[in-house]
Amino acid sequence: MNENRFDLEQIRNAYPLSSFLHQLGQQPKRYSGGEHFYHSMLRDGDRNPSFCVNDKLGFWYDHGLGKGGTIFDLGKALWPTLDFKDVVEKILATMGSAHQNHVPLQPKPAQLEIPLRHPSYIVHEDLALGGNKQIKAYLQSRGVYDQSSPLRELYYSIKPEGKTRMSFAAAGWKNDLGGWEVRSSGFKGCLGNKGVNFIAGNENKVSFFEGMMDFLSWKVQSGAQGSAAIILNSVSLLSSGIKLARHFPIIDIYFDHDLAGQNATAALKEQFPWAVDRSAVYAGYNDFNEYHQSQLKARGLPECKLQSKDMNGSVDETKFLSR
Repeated sequence: MNENRFDLEQIRNAYPLSSFLHQLGQQPKRYSGGEHFYHSMLRDGDRNPSFCVNDKLGFWYDHGLGKGGTIFDLGKALWPTLDFKDVVEKILATMGSAHQNHVPLQPKPAQLEIPLRHPSYIVHEDLALGGNKQIKAYLQSRGVYDQSSPLRELYYSIKPEGKTRMSFAAAGWKNDLGGWEVRSSGFKGCLGNKGVNFIAGNENKVSFFEGMMDFLSWKVQSGAQGSAAIILNSVSLLSSGIKLARHFPIIDIYFDHDLAGQNATAALKEQFPWAVDRSAVYAGYNDFNEYHQSQLKARGLPECKLQSKDMNGSVDETKFLSR
């Protein structure tokens, strides 16, 4: 089959990613904010479902790998030895009768370009915390609401290929490559380049974390001030973190209690034999933030008491959709 015979955008729109995964025998483990979360089929040891599928946007994202894309990108990841033409054929064969009986694909003009592999996005506003009640409530639920934190209120929009632009609001932090890590109650992702965050501080000691929520939880629990930290934002970026840590004589590691976190800890200790695995602090929990939330509940402290002060004011929440 020549891939130019078919409109690739039409194929992508015809087959929701969740339906494609169903045909492959994959079932979502939970739903949140209109998104499906699976145990990753691209790597082993994904104890907490971190393979996210958004059928509305037509995109997937594997948080352990720090990679994502369209149904075609997923097909290429599943069948890496196939070329693009064969990947398209494999997708159509996988969908089987759904393609033959229900989705008559039309010939495509040869000059039509392949759809963009990533949605275009625009960051409209980047504001200090305190104005959006939904973002504030989400961060309070995670026990990390503090107006002095590096988190920001991010208002952005995404326009998937051939679809209407959609607007969202979320907590966000800018990584060192200029991309935005965004979090809300129903969404976890990255806008732009995926990169680590280096927090400058003590020149003799640095602490490693997988994500910003763990780092902020650690700061609250330990009271650490002026400490240097490396937040990977994905264990797939461990090599970048290693380069930043070479001159530190003291290295602490606070990675997740799953296979990906354990492998990353082992790889880090191989590079720096003097590094110390501190994950025993949150034994029985998957990560530092999960432990942190449990500690707040055990002490009978509502998460909102972590905020430095309450800030009146609001934004027009009908202007931006907070996922």
